[in-house]
Amino acid sequence: MNLVARLRPAVPVAVALVGVLVTLAVASRVLPGRVVMVHLSETGGSAFAASRSDLVLLGAVLVVGIVVTWLVSALFLAVTPVRHVLVPHASFWKKPPNRAEMRRRYARYLAVATSASLWFVAALFVLATVSQSGPLTAWWLPAAVSAAFVLFVLGGLVWVFTAGFTPTPAGVAARAAASDQEARAVSRPSASVVETPRSGPSAARPSRVSPRPTVETPRIGTAPPVPSSRPGRAPGRPPTPTGDGPRTGPPRPYQPRPRSGGPRG
Repeated sequence: MNLVARLRPAVPVAVALVGVLVTLAVASRVLPGRVVMVHLSETGGSAFAASRSDLVLLGAVLVVGIVVTWLVSALFLAVTPVRHVLVPHASFWKKPPNRAEMRRRYARYLAVATSASLWFVAALFVLATVSQSGPLTAWWLPAAVSAAFVLFVLGGLVWVFTAGFTPTPAGVAARAAASDQEARAVSRPSASVVETPRSGPSAARPSRVSPRPTVETPRIGTAPPVPSSRPGRAPGRPPTPTGDGPRTGPPRPYQPRPRSGGPRG
């Protein structure tokens, strides 16, 4: 897995971080000195109010805490052994060919949850900016935004552990093949570089010719085999050694010769 594939899950977090930082910068200049987050229309009071500097400082602390939590969680998921990772369909996802895809999905889902948290903080500051006066000074607007965020997180958590890790062997194999091809394309040198032949004695050196094995040709005009004097023997076959002649094989066991004449009384 190359660097681009590793940093791809962090793109939603980076976009949300830029958005919330811009929101905090604008809120620090637009908000009044005393900010009311929740207006109580019945009593005319406020449920949560603070100074502008305290509110911006609280938002910055929340943003830093969310980002640090995301970094620690991503590092934990990257270095934790597979046997300690809780995942649905563990018999499929904990196999060696599917472990990289399992960690990639966990990193993507964690990045989505982190970006949702950052956008929630940005939405609260935008709501505080536009609801200080006018028809938007209603108590139910912050409650609706908070309820939507909580429902999104809970629904996403349920989806991750029910349908987010559905075994898809074809998709996993295709993604693994695409990752391998992308890694090979990055590591391969550019095609614009053309190698020129070297000039020198090594270039003029003749190529070596591999010696071919010589094949022995049969001799022509050799003498025909001597016919055997023993009938029934093929010509050219060496004679069978007799009992008195030399033997080339292993010695035979001792066999006594039968005596002539009948049995003795």
